[in-house]
Amino acid sequence: MLAFLIFICFLALVYGLYIKIAKKQSNLEINNINYNLNLKEGHEITDIDLIDDNRILFTIKNNDKIYALIYDIRKSNIIKIDKAND
Repeated sequence: MLAFLIFICFLALVYGLYIKIAKKQSNLEINNINYNLNLKEGHEITDIDLIDDNRILFTIKNNDKIYALIYDIRKSNIIKIDKAND
């Protein structure tokens, strides 16, 4: 009888975990966003950081030069360019 109760508790635990995970997956939102930074040959993105809901910071490297682009998602344009190592 004790083994049966342990088995029922195990099934309840697995079912509870399934319900919790299933709810999180159904609330996920899929956003496909295309970015066009018009990078030249030899330039590569080394880091991407989210500044806020509307802006993304791209760190770009070209040989020994590193610069950053701040991309505005809503306007789909580059709003600031910071250059280092000029």
